[in-house]
Amino acid sequence: MSRQAIRGRIHLVLVVAILGLGLGGVALAQHSSRSVSTNVTLLDGKIKLSQTTFVPGSLTLVVVNQGKLTHALAIMGTGLQARRTPTLRTGKSARLTVTIKSGGSYHVWDPVRSSMSHATMLTVKKVTPGTGFSGGMTGGSSGGAPPAGSGGGTNPPDPCEGMGGM
Repeated sequence: MSRQAIRGRIHLVLVVAILGLGLGGVALAQHSSRSVSTNVTLLDGKIKLSQTTFVPGSLTLVVVNQGKLTHALAIMGTGLQARRTPTLRTGKSARLTVTIKSGGSYHVWDPVRSSMSHATMLTVKKVTPGTGFSGGMTGGSSGGAPPAGSGGGTNPPDPCEGMGGM
């Protein structure tokens, strides 16, 4: 084999390796900057979410109050301090964007009309290579009463209490 053919193959191998590293970097960058939006409907005594399972990244909750009373939305969970929308009158909407850094469970509730003990749970799943998890679409809602068999004990303190309309 000639020297020119060997050099050509070496260059080809280097180009393929560089492209492979570059594409891997792009895939990691897209994964780490994942941004998802989900619709949240606030009703009197109920919260409806268009999706309740996510992967880590930026999460925007698009909140609309369709109840007759004023409502707000709060979220907190694994590594996320309590964040909330302003208090919304009937027909008003707000956007609440949070960054979810790790998998776990996150509470979503109305801090104006209920407590965190009546929260809807969001699940954030870690993405592991080869699983192909893309955040699935599962519905969810929260009623105004604790689930049956919950013991009916004392409610935990509401971390949004006293936060006002922010």
